Amino acid sequence: MSHNLLTFVNHACFHLANDHTVLLADPWVEGPVFNNGWSLLDTGTSNAALIRELAALKRNTFIWFSHEHPDHFSVPFVKRLRRDFAGKVTMLFQHTKDKRVVNFLRSNGFDVIECLPGVPVALDNDMRITVFPHADGDSYCLISSGGRHLLNLNDCALSSAAQCAQVKASIAPLCERVDVLTTQFGYANWVGNPFQADLRCAAAAAKLHRIKLQIEAFAPKITVPFASFVAFAHIDNCYMNDHQNTPRRVAQWARRARATDAVRFLQPGDTIALGVDTAESLAWASDAAVEHWERLLAVPCDLLPSEPPATPAQVRAAADTYRKGAIANLLGLPCLLELAGLIKPLVIRIPDIAMTIRVSYLRGCAELHDDEFADISMTSPSAVFLFANEYGFNTTHVNGRFRASDGGAVQRFSRFFMPQNLDRQGYGVQHPLATLRYLGASLISRLLRRLGAMQRHMAK
Repeated sequence: MSHNLLTFVNHACFHLANDHTVLLADPWVEGPVFNNGWSLLDTGTSNAALIRELAALKRNTFIWFSHEHPDHFSVPFVKRLRRDFAGKVTMLFQHTKDKRVVNFLRSNGFDVIECLPGVPVALDNDMRITVFPHADGDSYCLISSGGRHLLNLNDCALSSAAQCAQVKASIAPLCERVDVLTTQFGYANWVGNPFQADLRCAAAAAKLHRIKLQIEAFAPKITVPFASFVAFAHIDNCYMNDHQNTPRRVAQWARRARATDAVRFLQPGDTIALGVDTAESLAWASDAAVEHWERLLAVPCDLLPSEPPATPAQVRAAADTYRKGAIANLLGLPCLLELAGLIKPLVIRIPDIAMTIRVSYLRGCAELHDDEFADISMTSPSAVFLFANEYGFNTTHVNGRFRASDGGAVQRFSRFFMPQNLDRQGYGVQHPLATLRYLGASLISRLLRRLGAMQRHMAK
């Protein structure tokens, strides 16, 4: 085999192998994720087959997870690996306050290396990985092997030249040139109600603009779009597939400009020999991969089953349990933020059980008349999931199984669940000083944004 062979598996998953070591990244290769919200476009891969493939390589095995989202950190894969893989596996994850992922992996019997920001971790004499934290719990990595360098941005949203420059500065001491860049190419969260197709068109165009910015900043020899080979696969969200970027659209866009003409797609099983393959040598395989994905996209995906309705009592109980837990974890801060007007009570319409509720940190959960104005609308199982899980809001925003009443509703929705997001990132009573620093920085940032907006308004 080639000394440094990158093999694409599915979605955001690939492995890089040299003569001694194999590094697997972000294995999600089967089953739905995000609360029955997403399905893989290519369902031909499986946990069992991937584990057999790793075993057949007979190399020192490492697995890196970029973040805790289930399309990157698959719990079913981890459990199947523990059961079926006879060799030793070392897991790699960024250093976090909550240590939830690290503790879960260790509790399942795996050795874990907590990667400090920007500190290279040697996997053997020739291969190393350097992990860098990014916003909202995400991370990116630079994999170096045999003098070749792969920059894996996965879901990191670098949407400006300044953000790209920051990442470039972070990897500059470690490599002179990026050989392969892997990056997301499709929108991956709620983008408008069914009638707001213009928002999805804009979001798809913004993804292409981000890729262009990244190519300009990092000047990779080959750019591989990935981490977007999914379908919104529930009756609640399948309308969002209407203007998603497709491989064909991205490939056609890339060919129009010299700056982006080294974009190459892969399908499961395709390989890149680092230091050997070039954009030119991969052209035929890329065209075949585009046709592979287009054939899959031409067939409507099977919609995932809907959950049975929850009862009004179950919804109220989930909301009340969440509210009490958030207040306890943050020592009453949600109530203070609501009292100051920084968080507003959230009104949710739940049409499948003809229920509308207002949830307030100060006043609890109250049932309203069904014709009351609501910020957000969703089914009763989604509402229970939203309140009952640490990733409730984050998952719901990604899977898009809700409707928003107006242009500001999603911001109110997000702000209301800020305590939940803080809790899942490890803030709260266990790390009070870090929590105060985080909140202080957030408040200053918000005040500066308001001041800037006022100055721009006065300048007009």
